[in-house]
Amino acid sequence: MARLRGPGQILLVALGATLVLLGIPAGSAPATTTPDGGTLLVVTPPAANGFCGSRISALDPAFTCLQQGSRPASIWYATCATLTAFPDAPAPDGLVPQPEAAAGPPAISRDGRTFVFTVRRGLRFSDGSALTARNFRRALSRVLDRTMASPGAEVFSDVGHVSSRGLKLRIVLNRPSGDLPTRLALPFACPVPLRFPVDPAGFTLTAGSGPYYIASYVPDKVIVLKRNRYYQGSRPHHADKVVVTIGGDLPTDIKAVEDGSDDVLLFDPPSYLRAGLEQQYGVNKDQLFRRWGWQTGALVLNTSSPLFKGNVALRQAINYAVDRSAIISAIPSSFDSRKPTDQVMPSGIPGWKDYRLYPLTGPDLGRAQKLAQGNLRGGRAILWTTPQTAPGRSIWPDETQVVVSNLRAIGLDVQPEVMAPDVIDAEAGTPGAPYDMILSEWPLEYPDPGAALVHFLGGENARKPSGNSNLAYFDEPAYDRRMAAADRLTGTARFRAFAKLDADIMRNQAPWAPLYEASTWSFQSKRVGCLRMQAMVVDLAAMCLR
Repeated sequence: MARLRGPGQILLVALGATLVLLGIPAGSAPATTTPDGGTLLVVTPPAANGFCGSRISALDPAFTCLQQGSRPASIWYATCATLTAFPDAPAPDGLVPQPEAAAGPPAISRDGRTFVFTVRRGLRFSDGSALTARNFRRALSRVLDRTMASPGAEVFSDVGHVSSRGLKLRIVLNRPSGDLPTRLALPFACPVPLRFPVDPAGFTLTAGSGPYYIASYVPDKVIVLKRNRYYQGSRPHHADKVVVTIGGDLPTDIKAVEDGSDDVLLFDPPSYLRAGLEQQYGVNKDQLFRRWGWQTGALVLNTSSPLFKGNVALRQAINYAVDRSAIISAIPSSFDSRKPTDQVMPSGIPGWKDYRLYPLTGPDLGRAQKLAQGNLRGGRAILWTTPQTAPGRSIWPDETQVVVSNLRAIGLDVQPEVMAPDVIDAEAGTPGAPYDMILSEWPLEYPDPGAALVHFLGGENARKPSGNSNLAYFDEPAYDRRMAAADRLTGTARFRAFAKLDADIMRNQAPWAPLYEASTWSFQSKRVGCLRMQAMVVDLAAMCLR
């Protein structure tokens, strides 16, 4: 086995900032003396509490959804001390993983496949039991157990072996990947008791390792968090108790926060309700806040279809023909919640640079028509798209019609077919499916550039008999080699390598036509202070009461 280099010989360069989010206004900075104590009252409608589309039956970190602003994830960021953690700060600092339960950076083998973490001495769960490397091994073993069917199994699919001895946790990957410390900051890696069961229905984790623990949970009614007296970390924890009430409907819950009978709405206010809130409270001032996210709306072009295979000119023509600003305007109340983009990586991902590849404020029809001329191959395209009712992946009919009209101008007759996201994922994930383009929103699994480029454009994710995530079926050996090389890197070198790849692929191959970036929102009462716009979640642990 390759010899390991210790933390004193190799410093894992911080995995940089992702998500260019808003800064904290000067008026909302916490006071010199932070008020502690009291009960933070949180409200969320029942539909907000699903784990990846399912209703909560148990609060189990193995079944957490990772979309930005995920409600269950907010619970785990308050109650888990993962090996690494995202600091309680806005981006860029808030997405630079720092040691939390780990004593420092890991030792990494020369081949980039083996990571050895040392757990801090003296850590305990909220029930007083010892917390060692074995608890992290148990967490990863549960996630990777096939009977669990955890969504985290895909996130850690490259993990070949996990072992522990005392305070040492050793993780061996099947291939080098520099983003492991980022993944270990996710709730899937939350430490659990040694006998915590493997149960595909989930099992509620009440033993907390972070600033809080789950003191009680009544499914579909209430979650109560209390401060963990054994917590030794540096993350803030101000309220004595956090009570999350599950119930009501969105208008009722919003009114409760406005009236001050509740403190935090743990749900992204939809556009039809948010417009009034924006008018009354403004944006990023004191109560209503926007986070630019890591979800991109895009046309994915099937490079294996007869229309687009080997047809780079037509793929580039589409990027010049689409009117990104008009597409955003066709989405109700989206003028301030979406912004145009022409790159696969969202602008907040570390290393991102605006390469200005294609027009953002309107189409360049002259250039688009010139590129399309002689490359239309019959001029008919099948477009699969998701319905406006699809949570997190919604496409509005007017949005689709703008795309159809834009491409008609270069001679393409686009035939839309509306399908549920899970149907699209299943059918398009099988090679040879009869589509030319897919119009949808595409969230990242976690905030890392490899989660964008490798996941969506890596050749290995286009060659499976089913379940492919590279729905463009972009499979170019030269780019695959560059992705593999970038994926071995850590820190700034990793981010720059992937950013250059993003620009190169979009400029010279154009397997996507990126359209816009989406955002998430949060709403709180005037009573809430100490606000820190954490890049991943609504940061309950950091909030205090004025």
